[in-house]
Amino acid sequence: MDLELFQSELADIIGVDEGTIHNWECSHVRPSMMFILKIIEFLGYNPLEDDLNSSYPIYMETFGDHIRKKRIDQGITQRNLAKSMGVSIDAIRDWEKGRTKPLPGYKIKIGHFLGYDPDDCHR
Repeated sequence: MDLELFQSELADIIGVDEGTIHNWECSHVRPSMMFILKIIEFLGYNPLEDDLNSSYPIYMETFGDHIRKKRIDQGITQRNLAKSMGVSIDAIRDWEKGRTKPLPGYKIKIGHFLGYDPDDCHR
C-alpha cells in the first residue's frame, strides 16, 4: 500500500508520535497490543496473519488459539482480558499456550468473549 503519507500524518491517524512510526517501520520495536487494532483498521487487513514467525494463530487448532486470535484482533492485552475474566494473567497465558484448559465456568465466559464455543469447532 502506497498512500504517500508522511510519518507524521500516519502517526496522527494511529495516535502515536512520528518517532514511533519510524521505529515500527525500521523494526526497532513492534507495535504494542493497544495499537494493533488501529493498525488493522488503517491497513484494512491484519498484518500479523502474514507473519509466520509471529505467535498469531493462523490455524485454529486449540482452544487457546481461538482466545489468542480474538484477543489480538480486538487489540486486547492479556492483562485486560484476565481482568475482565476474573483470572490471573498467567491463566490467560497458560490457556493460550495450551498448558492448561479453563474450568467449565470460565469456558462459558470465554464463549461469550469469542461469540461461540471453540469446543464445537474441534469435534
